[in-house]
Amino acid sequence: MKGNEYPSVGAKVSKVEYAEIDNIELVASEDVVSTEDQANLLASYCRKIDWHILLYVTVLCILNQSDRGSIGVAKVVGLENDLGMVKNDFNIASTLFTVGYLSLEFFSNFVLKWIGASRLLPTLGILWGLVCAMQGVITTKAQLYAMRVLLGMSECGFTAGSLLIMSFYYPKSKMTSRISLFYLSSPLANVLSGPLASALSQIHHPTIKRWQWVFLLEGIMTIVVSIVGYFVLQDHPEKCRFLKHEEREFIRKYKQKEGTLGGSQKLKFAHVVQVLKDWQLWIMMVGTFAACEACGSVTVFAPEVINELGFSAAQAQAMSALPSVCGVIAMLLVSRIVRLCGSHWLAGFISLGVALAGSVLMVVTLNVPARIVGLCMTGAGGFAGLGIFPGWNVTANSKSVAMSAAASGLTVFFGSSSSFVLSNVFLNSDAPRFVIGHTVNIGIFALGMASCAITRISMGQRNHKQHKNQFAEDAFLYEY
Repeated sequence: MKGNEYPSVGAKVSKVEYAEIDNIELVASEDVVSTEDQANLLASYCRKIDWHILLYVTVLCILNQSDRGSIGVAKVVGLENDLGMVKNDFNIASTLFTVGYLSLEFFSNFVLKWIGASRLLPTLGILWGLVCAMQGVITTKAQLYAMRVLLGMSECGFTAGSLLIMSFYYPKSKMTSRISLFYLSSPLANVLSGPLASALSQIHHPTIKRWQWVFLLEGIMTIVVSIVGYFVLQDHPEKCRFLKHEEREFIRKYKQKEGTLGGSQKLKFAHVVQVLKDWQLWIMMVGTFAACEACGSVTVFAPEVINELGFSAAQAQAMSALPSVCGVIAMLLVSRIVRLCGSHWLAGFISLGVALAGSVLMVVTLNVPARIVGLCMTGAGGFAGLGIFPGWNVTANSKSVAMSAAASGLTVFFGSSSSFVLSNVFLNSDAPRFVIGHTVNIGIFALGMASCAITRISMGQRNHKQHKNQFAEDAFLYEY
């Protein structure tokens, strides 16, 4: 191993990312002598982080996705009629959430570095839980618009912050698999919230309407879970209380060798500028945008699409979990898919191709079984892409904590920006075929596939150039 070449990012054989350890001789420790001891220590360390950090942020993210997507369920059980919403008012409400969400998104990771994840992330959870519950007491569409902006602002920073704190704790070799597990929360939220919201919406009360129960109870659950975060989360491994001294020293030295010390590293504006000037990062974001567009189509509009196929509201809510079940399965197989493809770019290309085929199926036929299959294909392809692209983005742009913060912030920003398109192409007037929405999706998925191919070519050229200068101080290879 020469210079600063890190196989977790630079190796052309991407299965290195899923090896137990990148390169054992990179880490030297007085307490750990043998290769076997170091591998065991890394495995023990990762298990602790999985149970303390990853599990908590994933559970909270399930509630996050459920809270923001609950408006889709509320719509089919009377929200629009009770608030006097007509034409594209619902689409406006969906768009306003995105406006609020993106208003401070890019800067949120820098605030997290200043305040600390252990304080910021639980506080954000409490805030959006309160706003979600407040949606249950509104009486006009103007109030709904205001609540959607506030909900977006209160959720702003959670996902990007979760990605950043994982980059503090996990070696690069573990990032894609852990980020895919984190994003598993999105289809899981749909699987769980569909039947749950369906059950909640059946509650009969003389004054509280069915859609109000959905917002109220989901908001309360979020607040309770968020409070736990103050006692569970730790800002970075160097001062983590639940790690042993030898584990803290091991991961500190390991991440020093990777070039990403973690949360204790100071932010440098020059590094932020460096990553923002890299055109390749912006091209990579197109794939993330496309994957999130597919996921959003399933998350927000699957109940409506299924309802338009002739099913009742209750049946639509329950069946809306089916595409997400396919997404869960696809995300669980992400690491295998990447290993089988031998590269991230090809795995991402194929996943978006599956989503594209699903959208084509939704356009060309009104046959009920065929359209449900199309929804499932879109869900599987989109969620598989969601498990591939963010981890690829962060690990390929993580030479410093500032670059990790910028890359993870941009990943979430671009992914969330897809809601602007999504909220305005699935129109009530276009039901039940939704030709405009699915046709736009087809174009976006095609662009995402093209971005994968362009990134592969660019990384190949950069790797070739770096191989010629492998002793240079800034040598940094890219993983395809």
